[in-house]
Amino acid sequence: MAAILDGIRVFDLTLAVVGPWATKLLAQLGADVVKVGAPDGELLNFVPPYMGARQSSVFLDTNLNKRLVALDLHDEADLEAAWRLAETADVFVENMRPGAVDRLGFSYEAVSARNPRIVYASACAYGRVGPMATQAGVDPLVQAFSGFASLNGPEGTAGEMNRYLVNIDITTGSMLVEAVLQALIARERTGRGQKIELEMLGASLALQGTRVAESLASGTAARPLGSASAVTAPHEAFRCADDVWLCIGVEFDEQWRALCEGLGAEGTALAGDPRFATNPLRVANRVELAERLSAVLRTEPSVAWEVLLRRRGVPCGRIRRFDELRHHEQAKANGWFHELDTPWGHLCVEGPPWRFSRTPTEPIRLGGANGTHNAEVLAELGLADHPAAAFEADAGRPLRWKTRTEA
Repeated sequence: MAAILDGIRVFDLTLAVVGPWATKLLAQLGADVVKVGAPDGELLNFVPPYMGARQSSVFLDTNLNKRLVALDLHDEADLEAAWRLAETADVFVENMRPGAVDRLGFSYEAVSARNPRIVYASACAYGRVGPMATQAGVDPLVQAFSGFASLNGPEGTAGEMNRYLVNIDITTGSMLVEAVLQALIARERTGRGQKIELEMLGASLALQGTRVAESLASGTAARPLGSASAVTAPHEAFRCADDVWLCIGVEFDEQWRALCEGLGAEGTALAGDPRFATNPLRVANRVELAERLSAVLRTEPSVAWEVLLRRRGVPCGRIRRFDELRHHEQAKANGWFHELDTPWGHLCVEGPPWRFSRTPTEPIRLGGANGTHNAEVLAELGLADHPAAAFEADAGRPLRWKTRTEA
């Protein structure tokens, strides 16, 4: 059975995370994604942890389901091979800083002149105009500039960078996929492609939409609250007797009453305290409420509280590590993890984030090292004798050309 994007070819001229994440999702939807990388690799080739002979696990994960081709776009013969690919593509994706892809010769105007049906998706950090337009943007810097970092960290601090360093990257990549799919639908109606522009800054603000509206409407700057919610209470993580954190998320009065009933004598006292009678009052007195709840929850292990409170309908859950979640029955039942054997060792990766009843997503498969599919893709383009067809997808460093005498 054909996947949703079966028959769609993507020219992937991406690096780092934003672009590679977007094209990975397109590949999981069934598109034939051909990633064109430099012969000596790109940023993610050198991001640890490494597998085997210094093959980056991050590079392998962000390039699942793709075909990987190594071409030197400053070389005339390789550039012509890249143009052959562009002329056969439905989608072109790049996420270099503004102007960089134009200098390589692959501006929207140039690509669409040869391929008017192309959907050309371009992502950058801060936008195409303005004083910061040409600046490179990495996730931590965009977190800081967009206000995202101002919401994180312990209460009473000035904020901190989210330690999950690709939060904004992946959000931007996912939004880029949404735009590409919409542009492909539009092309079905009009017969023509178009250019898509998306910025990490805009994606970050969209991700924070409710907090932005709340802060600007009230005139009160949002501030870090640790793990706590700004709008409901108690809604945060508490350390239990086994030093495992239990997250409790009370949003309705009936959940508050159920929580109090499960906490014994202290719960009865909390239920009768007028300072905690309604959610607005609990939010206003959140610090003292959290202190009293912490004292009770520290008396028993997290598992005991989780079982007791869930039976009463209180939303709660222990904070789990990836190695725990990987083997959890819920994760296994839903196929959230996939096990892959690679030439560099065993790799566990995340499964597709969606399921379709009639058009299944691609099975998760390894893309491989930079240049793995040179010979295959070039032969499809009628360039079987091209010098780059002999590229050696070497897992070591540095990556290198394999000459014809070595082949």
